[in-house]
Amino acid sequence: MTVGLMAAGTLGLLPSVSRADDPAPGVMFLLDNHESMQDFPQYLPEAFTPGYYPSPASPALGELGYDGDYGHFINTGCSDPALVSAMSWFDKNSTDTAKNGSVIYDNDPDFGPTPFFEPNKFYHSRGRRIAWQVSEYPYSLSASFTALDGATDTLTACFQEVGWSGAYWNSAVMNECQTCLATKGWWRGPMVSAKTQPGFNGPQQVPGEPPLPPEAYRKWVVSGRVLNVRPPKFVVARKALKDAIATASNVRMGVATFGKDHGWYDPPQLLSAMRPSCDKSSPTIDEAALNRPALKSAVNQVLFRNNERSIGEALFGLGGYFSSQVVDNKWANWFNQPLNPGWGWPGAYNGGTSDNPYTGQQGSTWGMDSQEWLKQPYTDPSTGEVRPGQPWEGTGFDKSVCSDSQTNAVVVVTAGKPRYDNTVPITKMMDILVANGARHPNGALLTFDPSNPATNPNPGGVNYCHLFGNSQEDCDYSDYNWPTGLARTNKNFMDDVAFFLSHTDLRGDMPGSQTVRTFVVDYGENSAMLQSIALAGKGRFYRATQPAALRDALSFALGEIRTPFCSAP
Repeated sequence: MTVGLMAAGTLGLLPSVSRADDPAPGVMFLLDNHESMQDFPQYLPEAFTPGYYPSPASPALGELGYDGDYGHFINTGCSDPALVSAMSWFDKNSTDTAKNGSVIYDNDPDFGPTPFFEPNKFYHSRGRRIAWQVSEYPYSLSASFTALDGATDTLTACFQEVGWSGAYWNSAVMNECQTCLATKGWWRGPMVSAKTQPGFNGPQQVPGEPPLPPEAYRKWVVSGRVLNVRPPKFVVARKALKDAIATASNVRMGVATFGKDHGWYDPPQLLSAMRPSCDKSSPTIDEAALNRPALKSAVNQVLFRNNERSIGEALFGLGGYFSSQVVDNKWANWFNQPLNPGWGWPGAYNGGTSDNPYTGQQGSTWGMDSQEWLKQPYTDPSTGEVRPGQPWEGTGFDKSVCSDSQTNAVVVVTAGKPRYDNTVPITKMMDILVANGARHPNGALLTFDPSNPATNPNPGGVNYCHLFGNSQEDCDYSDYNWPTGLARTNKNFMDDVAFFLSHTDLRGDMPGSQTVRTFVVDYGENSAMLQSIALAGKGRFYRATQPAALRDALSFALGEIRTPFCSAP
């Protein structure tokens, strides 16, 4: 098992055993819905043997090497020794199910007749992900991420790649495709080129986004067996989270994801409020009221198409959900505008930052809306799409926190570092923390000085990246991560939010200090920023590089939530 367990630079412990009289902790799962979650953990290979592939001077339509309406048929097939070696992790004729992909990876009944994935069907793919209805054609993955369109025979699968054009009948490339699918279970197809006709030439480069890799333009046809061996990240994360929900013991649970674009601050989307209600949570969890199938269905509702990975903004919004706002207006009393943060920080009326270097979008209005931190739901009149507002707990027994002894946590399930994620009221959060005498894990008092951030040598705030093999300056990345602050060691505020939630009493209606810890379960990435978030949130960081390890990491996180935070070995 490859799972990195890290908090404050220490190794994680085995899950603790809960006592019958322990109140059920409250755990909100925050599932990453960034579009890159569609990617395979490892792209399908572009490997080729120089000189192996024929290169006729003027190939005709349907011949190997031809470049036309349906792509450039260069380095296609399944026989190139370099390609065969690079695909050796899959063998349809192996007796090992871990290598032949004969077992369906996720057979959730929510998916109806199209489980993920049917071994004897063929699916259209690109080198980086399954071909998606929104961006690529031919496609196999629906826009909802809950349905698949697979072909049951090689002829259909191959001829869909060329739009059923009769000109390709009995052609070399179609014969190659059918032979590869029958013998290998996969075929590396054409590359999208300048000659590829509209409709068959996606995906398109989005302004302000990193350049797409070459694998994004390579077409493949693969059997479901291939996908069962190496599923896309979203399939792995979705299945692991549903497995955790199915087996978690004596835990109140909810499900959230990153919110859609809602201007500057994007509140998280609450897919399932905390279950069960308080009257069904004590002295033990009422299983019927917990309704695990409903929680798992909430996970299946996540749409993995966000261009932002707004971990910090989502954590801030979930802080509001765990607060006593509905009872005493606590959150609004803290975060009503204006905050007057000063230039280099978000908020009305004198905040702002540099313009977006990729799109030219102005940064002078950063977080300026009068209701920025308390946003209501919004329906886009042009599309009818609903953008979530700031989530709050309900009334009566529909509470996020049932008692002053309930421990609370957000478990972030992600596959990358935050992006476009900085619109939070950092200056106000820091003011509250400094006034309360908050301390870093090493015991030093938290400091914060927002003045002249671009030249201030010690702005303070929270940044622990230097503890995880990175400098504070390098960790505060700005490439494709706008807007950012201007302070040299505190441009990114995700760890500041986690620190605020774990060091601040969020409720005024209960005795004691009602805080929220942040745990980060990461699939593949080893970002210092993610580790800083977990440390700041008095949680732990878990890195998994294999699907089974991701499930184990979630189990560890659920066990650790009941364990007191330890900041030193």
